Amino acid sequence: MQTSLNPLVSNLIAPQRLASTLTFGQFVKAIASFLAPYIMTWGATLVIPEFGLGWRVLFPIYAIICVFAIAILGGTPIPEDKPDKASSFGSSFALLGKPFVLLCFLGIMCHVGIDVGTNTTAPRILMERHELTIEDAAFATSLYFIFRTLGCLAGSWILAHFPARRFFAVSVVCMLAAMICLFLDVQHVSVIYIAIALIGFGNSNIFSMVFAQALNHVPNEKNEVSGLMIMGLFGGTIFPILMGFCSDAVNSQNGAVAVMAVGVLYLLFYNFKMKKA
Repeated sequence: MQTSLNPLVSNLIAPQRLASTLTFGQFVKAIASFLAPYIMTWGATLVIPEFGLGWRVLFPIYAIICVFAIAILGGTPIPEDKPDKASSFGSSFALLGKPFVLLCFLGIMCHVGIDVGTNTTAPRILMERHELTIEDAAFATSLYFIFRTLGCLAGSWILAHFPARRFFAVSVVCMLAAMICLFLDVQHVSVIYIAIALIGFGNSNIFSMVFAQALNHVPNEKNEVSGLMIMGLFGGTIFPILMGFCSDAVNSQNGAVAVMAVGVLYLLFYNFKMKKA
């Protein structure tokens, strides 16, 4: 859905407002992710009519919403820049020959790597440094998602009123400050929580801004660019592997933080290469 909808949105939204719109879409998606466990719980405890499905009532509820949305979208006339054509792997990968598209692709990889890395590492840091139980440490993941969701909501407004490049810099600085805090063996749990919140807020809009930059850079190849950027999500598999190796090498979660910090430094470098928008 992300591969097809993002180019479609670019046909309806002015380039300078594309990042804001994509960010708002991420916010709506985050709400759906937040609600899913609660709907499953309500179904399992018979709080809502579940028609014998139990927690599986989540699936028909979301299916009905999807069908309704698709029906509305199907009946909406959308002017396209040019007739659609099937995109091949070759045509998508060929775009990596364009330096700025390659930078965007790596930016998406770093964004997803930091996202997945924070989810897996934050609880371990709390358990390692403050001997929290896994149940208590799991709050770190929830905290990250809370601030990621709030960041998407705030970003949809900020990006509609301020240059993306400036907001991108602020987002990266938030994550850089967080990485410095996590490197330090702080004695207060609250400092780690603040660092996790900063990563959640800082990383919340990176995907949308990088995606919008890539689409606007090659407007005649939006389908291919979109497919290529979504392929960059596999950064979420590479980063955890490297983080695990580095953590084992230094016998500390600082190794994992160092890998994420490299991703943040790359995004800082990318910020200087961004097009003005």
